[in-house]
Amino acid sequence: MTTLSKPMKKFSPLAQAAMDYYQSQAKQLMQAEGEGHAVTAFRQAALNRFLEQGFPTRKDEDWQFTPLSNFLKTHYAFNGVSRIDEAAIAAVKPKVDGWHLVFVDGYFSEILSDDLAGMPSGVSLESGKDALDFEQGFRVFADHETDIEQDAFGMLNAMLFDDGLFIELAAHVRLAKPIVVSYVQTLASHANTTRCKIKLGRGAQLQLIEQYVAIDAGCGFENSVCEIDLAEQAKMSQVIWQNLPEQGMFFNNQFIDLAEQAQFNTHYIGLGSAISRHQNHVQMAGERIESEQNSICFARNQQIMDTRTYTGHSVEWGASRQLHKLVLADQAIGVFNGMIKVDQKAQKTDGMMDNKNLLLSNKAQMNAKPQLEIYADDVKCSHGSASGQISADQIFYLQARGLTKQQARQLVTLAFLMEPLESVADHAVRDWLQQALSAAVTPYLN
Repeated sequence: MTTLSKPMKKFSPLAQAAMDYYQSQAKQLMQAEGEGHAVTAFRQAALNRFLEQGFPTRKDEDWQFTPLSNFLKTHYAFNGVSRIDEAAIAAVKPKVDGWHLVFVDGYFSEILSDDLAGMPSGVSLESGKDALDFEQGFRVFADHETDIEQDAFGMLNAMLFDDGLFIELAAHVRLAKPIVVSYVQTLASHANTTRCKIKLGRGAQLQLIEQYVAIDAGCGFENSVCEIDLAEQAKMSQVIWQNLPEQGMFFNNQFIDLAEQAQFNTHYIGLGSAISRHQNHVQMAGERIESEQNSICFARNQQIMDTRTYTGHSVEWGASRQLHKLVLADQAIGVFNGMIKVDQKAQKTDGMMDNKNLLLSNKAQMNAKPQLEIYADDVKCSHGSASGQISADQIFYLQARGLTKQQARQLVTLAFLMEPLESVADHAVRDWLQQALSAAVTPYLN
């Protein structure tokens, strides 16, 4: 009996050239680490899967509205020599009182980061580079590897990540100030591949602010993976501010596991990059868990903004809330894809997902796909999506009260974008976000 082998997947010349390039970069990294190092086998396994699967195309359902041709044309450099301008980097740090950490072009900078000697006991904080120096240290970043490597950029991250951040809070440790992490690009056409792992013990509390920005000629490819594990009754709030140059590339995958009575709140603000794709994968694996996922995106010119969520309810009495708002100008493209899945055992689930989009141009495009997959019969779940332009009645009403047409459009647009920030509990952080968002968006509304 003849067994037919699985046909080899064919790739376009553009995709194949990019795959060959990143394969060579991975091999250089593995050669430097040494054949016997445990991380080498880990990278090789990811590389093998990547070579088999390759980059997605528009024929793949999850990528049909997010073409990668522009990304594939540039072969981003690794291990460039960064220019560290302390004054310039200090100027872009969030104006928030907290423990500030800085990564420059993908690598942790101890010089530019705060002295952490004053942190309370029970907090472990380590750079990914230090963890990789130990034979098994990298494994703290690999708990969700099967899920991570379902995505081509997750595989790339496994092949090529060389630094990152490990944060662990022991049971009942509560930080009074947020940890603020700035990922700063200074180099052109440079790849920044980082991995973050956060573990909170029972009853621990953490506020995390992450920002992705650039100074000087910085404009590259940001490929980040973050794994978050919250034990029983742990609480975490997160803000991600992404305002990279309009020619950059941004891919961020988050994998969040929540235990009984844990609370998780995340806000993503996407303003920069030619192509950006932010994904949350939330697993609610205990009773009475609360999660909230909000996002704000403002796209102009030919930017592509892609934001996605997967929320899995597997146990009773879980509550999840989502609000995703996109504003699209010029020829920008917006993508939202959200899934709430309720397992048969997850009775009494309360899940809500809402997506609202404002189109400032007749040439802007919005592609939305909110989804519910429910296998339980005693639940309260809803989802919705709406797209439209600014109402002429709203503009007329504001003009009748003394505003110019331009001022009226600005006011309506900013009010639309600000709504998801109302659930940011920390007043100082919310004020900073509102001011920064207004400053970033207003020039494009003139």
